[in-house]
Amino acid sequence: MFQQFRKSLAALAVTAILAAPAFADIKAYNAAVKAGDYKTAATEAEAIWQTWDKQSADTALIAREFGFAALVSGRNELAQTFGSFLVQNGKTLPTPDDQPATSAVLKAAADFKVSKQGEPERAALRDALFARNTAPGVDMTSVISWQALYVADWNRFDWDSVKKDTAGAADLLKRQPASLLARQREAEVMAVAADFIQGRARQTPQTRSAIYEAMADMHDAIVADLNAAKSPGMRSQLWAIKWKAEAWTGAVESYMSSSYSQIGSVISTAVKPRGLARPDSLPVAEDAATAAIPVCDGKFDGPSIKYPESRALEGLVGSVIFRMETAADGKVTRTEILSAVPLDTFGDRVLDAVKDWRYKASKSSTGNSCRLSSRNHIHHVQFVIGR
Repeated sequence: MFQQFRKSLAALAVTAILAAPAFADIKAYNAAVKAGDYKTAATEAEAIWQTWDKQSADTALIAREFGFAALVSGRNELAQTFGSFLVQNGKTLPTPDDQPATSAVLKAAADFKVSKQGEPERAALRDALFARNTAPGVDMTSVISWQALYVADWNRFDWDSVKKDTAGAADLLKRQPASLLARQREAEVMAVAADFIQGRARQTPQTRSAIYEAMADMHDAIVADLNAAKSPGMRSQLWAIKWKAEAWTGAVESYMSSSYSQIGSVISTAVKPRGLARPDSLPVAEDAATAAIPVCDGKFDGPSIKYPESRALEGLVGSVIFRMETAADGKVTRTEILSAVPLDTFGDRVLDAVKDWRYKASKSSTGNSCRLSSRNHIHHVQFVIGR
C-alpha cells in the first residue's frame, strides 16, 4: 500500500545534517541520504556514533537524524539506541535537545517496531505523536511514524484507532502541503474507508449516501490536486492515492446499492452513483509511434478470477483496479495493481489470472484503423468477500 512513498523520502528528508571536515564518514552519510540509500546511511551512522564526541554542540541534531535514517532502513534496534539516548540525555547535553517531542517519537516508533507492534508500544507511540502535534513545524520521523501507526491499526481492523490516528496524521501533514499533500490525502481516504467499514451494519440511507459522497468528493479533490501538480514525484504519489480513492468509491457504491445474499439484508438503493472527475493525462505515456491510432473497441478473454476470502471483512465488496499493457497481437505483456481494497493482498489473485489474458477487437472494430497494443488498459474488478 505504501511502498511508493519510501521513494520520495530522500527529497523530503534533510540531506546534509552538518559539515564536519574532521569526520570523513559524515560526507559518506550525507551522500547516502541524498541518494535515498538509507541502508548505507544507517551503516555510516552506526560507525560515526561509536567515536562521536557527545559533548559536541551538534549531538542532539545528529542523533535525531541518524535515528531517522535507521528507522527508514529498518534498523529498528539502532533507531532505538538513538531515541533512547535523546530521551535519557537530551536535557543535559551541553547544547540541550531543542526538539524533545520529535526525539520522543523516534524512541516510541523504534520501540513499537522492535516489539513487533505490541499493544503497549502502540499506545505509547500514539501518545508521543499527539504530543508532537502540539509543537510547531514538521519532521519526517513523525510523518513516517504516523503512517506506521495507522497502517498497524488498519491491519488489526481497529477502525476507531484508524480514524483517530489518520486525523492526527492529517493535522501534521497539512502543515507542509508542497511535499506532503499525497500523504495527507492517503490518511484522509483511509479515514473515510474506516468509517464505512465500521458502520456498514448500522447505516441508514442518509449515512450511506453521506459516506459515498465523502469518498467520491475525496477522489475528485485528489484528481484536482493531480491536475495541478507540477512535480513528477508528487504526480506519481497522487496517482497512487487517486486509484485507492476510486477503488473505495466503487466498493462503497456496490455495497450500498446491492442486495447480495452474502451481506445478509436487502440494502437500500438510495445511493446515486455519479461520474467521477478524470485526470487531464494518462497514467502512463503511450508509445509515441502509435499514440495517434485509437485503441480498438474490444474485450479481454482469459481465465476467470478467484475472489479472496476474509472472516473479518466478510460481506464487504472488494475492489481491485489494475493496469495491463498489451502487444500488437493483444497479448498481455505487463500487469500492475493500481489499487486493491480493503486489503492490498486482494490484488494477488487478480494478477495470477490476467497474465494469460488477451485483448480481442470487437466485430464492430474489424477493418477499422485501430490498435490492440496499449499501455493503459485500466480494468476494475469488484467482488463480494466471503469465507
